Amino acid sequence: MKKEIVIDMSEIETRAALLEEGKVVEFFFDRATQSRLVGNIFKGVVENVLPGIQSAFVNIGLDKNAFLFVGDMLLDDKNKAQKVEELVRSGEEIVVQVTKEPMGTKGARISTKISLPGRYVVLMPGIDTVGISHRIGSAEERERLKKALERLRPVDVGIIARTAAEGISPEKLKEDIDSLLRLWDRILKKAEIMSAPCALYEEASLVYTLVRDVLDEEVESVWINSFFGYQKIKDFVDSIAPSLSNRVKLFEGRENIFEHFGLNREIEKALSRRVWLKSGGYLVFDRAEAMTVVDVNTGKFVGKGNLQETIFKTNMEAAEEIARQVRLRDIGGIILVDFIDMEKKEHRRQVVRKLEEALLKDRSRCTVVEMSELGLVEMTRKRLRKEIDSFLREPCSFCEGEGRILSLETIAVNFLRKLEEICSNTSSSTLAFSVGEELGEYLQEEGQKFLDNLKKLYGKEILWKIDPSLAPRRYNIIGVGSEEIREKMEKVI
Repeated sequence: MKKEIVIDMSEIETRAALLEEGKVVEFFFDRATQSRLVGNIFKGVVENVLPGIQSAFVNIGLDKNAFLFVGDMLLDDKNKAQKVEELVRSGEEIVVQVTKEPMGTKGARISTKISLPGRYVVLMPGIDTVGISHRIGSAEERERLKKALERLRPVDVGIIARTAAEGISPEKLKEDIDSLLRLWDRILKKAEIMSAPCALYEEASLVYTLVRDVLDEEVESVWINSFFGYQKIKDFVDSIAPSLSNRVKLFEGRENIFEHFGLNREIEKALSRRVWLKSGGYLVFDRAEAMTVVDVNTGKFVGKGNLQETIFKTNMEAAEEIARQVRLRDIGGIILVDFIDMEKKEHRRQVVRKLEEALLKDRSRCTVVEMSELGLVEMTRKRLRKEIDSFLREPCSFCEGEGRILSLETIAVNFLRKLEEICSNTSSSTLAFSVGEELGEYLQEEGQKFLDNLKKLYGKEILWKIDPSLAPRRYNIIGVGSEEIREKMEKVI
């Protein structure tokens, strides 16, 4: 399968996309104003132990206490049936790892089962097991890796072979394991001397984790529009997969790299409630408090045969697109799919099989339940990051959360990216703009350092004012390089 990675790196935000056979299947966002928490390791303090729900709340230094469920705790091998009140107590200091980002009113989800991912293996201290990625299909290769890891595995340390381990020599596997063991030793030493709550380890930046986790022989190109980022990624790939180093490529086009690859339009589609199918049918995505509901409709597709064949073809196309959309939107939790009713059991079976096959490409764990007589399919998907909708949009204050609009931060990030494009494509020394009050307040509090960086990076004078006559989140480019700019700025109230 042909894959490509596209990375848009700027001062305010790094965006990345994974394409398979020319279609985007995953988006990744990393903003300077937001820290990613999944994978980070903390030394925390247990604040509350709740036997009634077999959970505890742990202070790890964030605004909200993190949630620790008993099923996410490393248990004593001698007693697997321990209760939360037997494992932790209020005031106790423990080492935990974030497994899910905070979402809405919920704090981060954490675990005492630590996982440290390397290039070829995942190290799990305190767990006595060896596992092989389910994506490695060859029985012989799975057995080879299992025997090799059994020999290399230290006592009381679990090892899982990642997909990239396929065909890798025991010597290379050992290097990866030793590197992770040294990392774990450093984390433990920090835990001994630092007071809780505190961070002990932070996962690498988006670009590095993406390349580490996704880059393989199927990835033909890794495109990036930053020369600095290009050099860093190339050096990184040289260290982990030298044979793939030549696949890292610098994008030197004048237009934005996401625009060039048609990815901005794909982001818009990923935020849309309705998704059209090639046949003329369409999908409707609706979010509820506890689940996401997907409705399949024939739409404009009338087919050339009988009604049941038309329905079957629509459902088959929908199954494949639904698998892509849940990855693209990073939808997690319970997903209920309402396929169009089919009379034939064989048709229902084939549609479910199609959905399962398409979901095999997903790096997140998915489970599909057989279709009901009404055409309903229940599935679950493990989500680690925020859904793209939650990341890019916020509840509308005017309709009390019934609708969705682009968040203030997303609008500001898009605006700052536009300014950077203008700065990089003009020889003029001055740029001036005005903004509405909400956008102006954001720039004063969060964006000023990025404006200062643009000044230094491009040698531009950037002039701006808040214009109360503009809508709160609107902006107006007053001029670029003209002698009348200062006069125009003075006229802005």
